[in-house]
Parts: sequence; C-alpha cells; structure tokens
Amino acid sequence: MRILLVGPRESGKLKIANYLEKTNAQPLKKVANIMYYRRTILVPDSYLESPWMHKHVIALQQTASCGIFLQPVIAKRHSYPPNFAKVFRIPIYGIVTYHKSYEESALQQAKAQLLACGLEQVDLVLDLEKEELHQIEQIILGRGRENGEF
Repeated sequence: MRILLVGPRESGKLKIANYLEKTNAQPLKKVANIMYYRRTILVPDSYLESPWMHKHVIALQQTASCGIFLQPVIAKRHSYPPNFAKVFRIPIYGIVTYHKSYEESALQQAKAQLLACGLEQVDLVLDLEKEELHQIEQIILGRGRENGEF
C-alpha cells in the first residue's frame, strides 16, 4: 500500500510521511520534488500552489492505493481547487491538522475548504504535537482497505 500525501505548507506532510515510513533513525527531509518512498508519495506544496502542476498530482494516483488531503487550521486561503478530489479514482481522505490549539472558526474554515475540494467528509482532526498519528492508519483501514499492511 502506498499513500499519496498532498497538502499546503505547514500541513504536516513530512511528519506524517516519517511516521508512515517508520523512519526514526534517519527522518525524511523536505525537498522540492515529488518523492516516492516505500509507503508514501510526498507531494511538495508548490504543486498545489501552481495550477499548471495539478495535472501531475492527479497523475500520481496511478502509483498510489489511496490519498490524503491535508489542510492546516492556520491556512487562510484555499489550498485546493474546487472539486479537485473528485477527479481521483482512488479513495481520498481529508485530514485537518493543527499544532497545540486552534480557534473554532479556523477549524470550521479548514473543514469547509476540504469539503469544497470535493471530499464528502473530513475524516480526522489531528494534533501534530501529540503522538496520535496512528489514527491515520485506523482511518484508512476502517474504510475498507483490504490490504492493510503498513
């Protein structure tokens, strides 16, 4: 199983990729290119910021079992184009991320942004400061993934 990780700056992509890859000894580093790892495909935030790069993100679904769209609570502008998630044929999960705390209005705005990109629901609100990243695996396995090996 390989998971496509997509999100804007400060969304926690690298932290989540490090967790899913189980890279405690040598953590993954931020780079400007798409990175293929054993369990994840890490999409740089610049691919979301440039509309002409969206087709490359869509093409990545050919090598992924599912995708995760991350939306940080701190983001003020829309990160994803309208109905972007609907062009994917693989399951896409929506996760709102934050550090320590958030205002309820910011959380509602982040959820609305994920729903506007075509997701049917927000699957998780995740505090990146806590060690609760195992919830990501539970979401993916909980929605009927037959191959749950991470």
